[in-house]
Amino acid sequence: MKSIAGKHVVLIGFMGTGKTEVGRLLAAALSRRFVDTDAWIEKESRMTVQEIFATLGEAAFRQKEAEALAVLCRQKGLVLATGGGIILNPQNVLLLRETGYVIWLDAEMEELARRLAGDNTRPLLKGGVDFREIYHRREELYRNAAHVRVDTTGKTPIAVSEEILALLWQDVA
Repeated sequence: MKSIAGKHVVLIGFMGTGKTEVGRLLAAALSRRFVDTDAWIEKESRMTVQEIFATLGEAAFRQKEAEALAVLCRQKGLVLATGGGIILNPQNVLLLRETGYVIWLDAEMEELARRLAGDNTRPLLKGGVDFREIYHRREELYRNAAHVRVDTTGKTPIAVSEEILALLWQDVA
């Protein structure tokens, strides 16, 4: 197995790539605790991500995200599903790479469009914003932050988690 003992398995990527669902499956398979950073922020803040964006703004959310990451990364061996914008802060990226094995879940534009169609729960998709524009601004950041990229296009969360497990096990023997 890759040297992930004591390290986190970290899922990064754009909204709609399956980080939360794949993360839950990986955590179960690896007998690790699963934490979704957005859910953790919501619990700690007693506000939804949507409410934080609406009342406090994106900058306040990004600050809460960095604070959450600092707390979570002090723990050992979690499976972390991160918010899509966590890579916007270079300090977050350094912390993730130092404490974890970072896996970029990605998908083709058509697949993302299908998965995100009608989703009004994501603050950055409000007001007719084109998700492609956001994706293109972040793509290089995901690439640079990740140890490995996994394409989720046309795959079930189970198939993606099995692919990741195979990656983690490939150095055995």
